[in-house]
Amino acid sequence: MATEEGIIIKVNETTAMVKTKQMTACESCAEKDTCHSTGGGGSSKIMEVEAENTANAQLGDTVIVTFESSQLFMLSFLLYVFPIIIMIIGALLGERVAENFNGNPSTWSAIMGFGFFFAAMAVVKLMDKRARKTGQFRPEIIKVKRKARTNNAEPEFDAPLTPCSVAERHQAHP
Repeated sequence: MATEEGIIIKVNETTAMVKTKQMTACESCAEKDTCHSTGGGGSSKIMEVEAENTANAQLGDTVIVTFESSQLFMLSFLLYVFPIIIMIIGALLGERVAENFNGNPSTWSAIMGFGFFFAAMAVVKLMDKRARKTGQFRPEIIKVKRKARTNNAEPEFDAPLTPCSVAERHQAHP
């Protein structure tokens, strides 16, 4: 079971958006510094995830979010391995079809391989829509680690704000 610590940035009826810093789930991965799943390669380690709010966390709370490792492996398989396997099957079938129609096996393999690949990606997209509706693979907030000091608390691991002059600060906060 993968766990991450994060801060609630938005609360809905049964879910909450959690801003989390990439830590444990990606720590052992060889590609963690070049991965783009966090939205920016090695320089961006902050992610936003929607999680089931079973701990009744509020805006600004620091929480512990958990995600089943088996679900993570299954999602990775569906997204990365399944389309490639289907593409290979399509290419092999393309060779057989070419023999029956006296066509070029390479052309038929390419057409059917890519056709099967795009069909597999459509299946993945449909499964994603269904999972979003049901919340089947959604992470869960299991514990409120620290309550927010204010209702509009910002995550402490955000990028630093641009410094402003004393005059600008005085105008913003008289």
